Amino acid sequence: MKLKALSPVFKLAPVLVFLLITGCEKTEELSYSTHKIATDTGNCENDQCAKVKVNFPVATSSTDIAEKINAIIEDKIISTFIIDPDSKKEKTVEDAVENFKNEYLRDKEMQPDFAFGYEAEIQGEVLYRGTKLHSLAFSSFMYTGGAHGYSSLTYINIDPASGKTYDNDELFTDKEAFLKVAEQKFRKQEKIPEGSNINSTGFWFENDTYQLPENIGFTKDNIILHYNAYDISSYAEGGKTVEIPIGEIKQYLAILSPA
Repeated sequence: MKLKALSPVFKLAPVLVFLLITGCEKTEELSYSTHKIATDTGNCENDQCAKVKVNFPVATSSTDIAEKINAIIEDKIISTFIIDPDSKKEKTVEDAVENFKNEYLRDKEMQPDFAFGYEAEIQGEVLYRGTKLHSLAFSSFMYTGGAHGYSSLTYINIDPASGKTYDNDELFTDKEAFLKVAEQKFRKQEKIPEGSNINSTGFWFENDTYQLPENIGFTKDNIILHYNAYDISSYAEGGKTVEIPIGEIKQYLAILSPA
């Protein structure tokens, strides 16, 4: 019996199935859960100790992009725990936490009369999720002795299509135009007279020229510009944050999701 040739529809079936599967993989929405670590070196009620609290987002979809994003987040957390710039970088957050506690125990063993404990607290959260941008914020407080600890607020902006971080320059279509708006907002907030030197009230901008911070984040409504202590002013002055409504500067941004 002579077999009939397959119809074009049946010939295309495997291709259609493949496209359907790969299409689903690409459009799988990235969601996040929270990973929490709370630990110490023990006997904290009766003696100084090392305390650690860490909360950070974890991308939960089973894709290569989620793995890339989680690697970026973990690297961020691990780097925060590095006390000595010459020390090795741990491979996992859990290892970094244990090393932080062990550093304290080694210091206390060398100096039995240690008058202070160590403290590390890191809080990460997803501020914004769009088709072109996921913006994550990380607040941290680290204390390893001395007059005071150090608090910082940092941001990571991620392309959810590739799992790569954006450089700050990639966030803007017209960075110079945005810079002018940001300077006006900063001057108004910090009461720096228009026309005067940007450092006239005590700031430390390089070359007496206003500059955007390294730390730029996004919410649904605002772009956040944050300068940590020592970036442009003394520790006593603390960090400086400027929030600009998205509606005022959206024409200068390259990473907004389509309306």
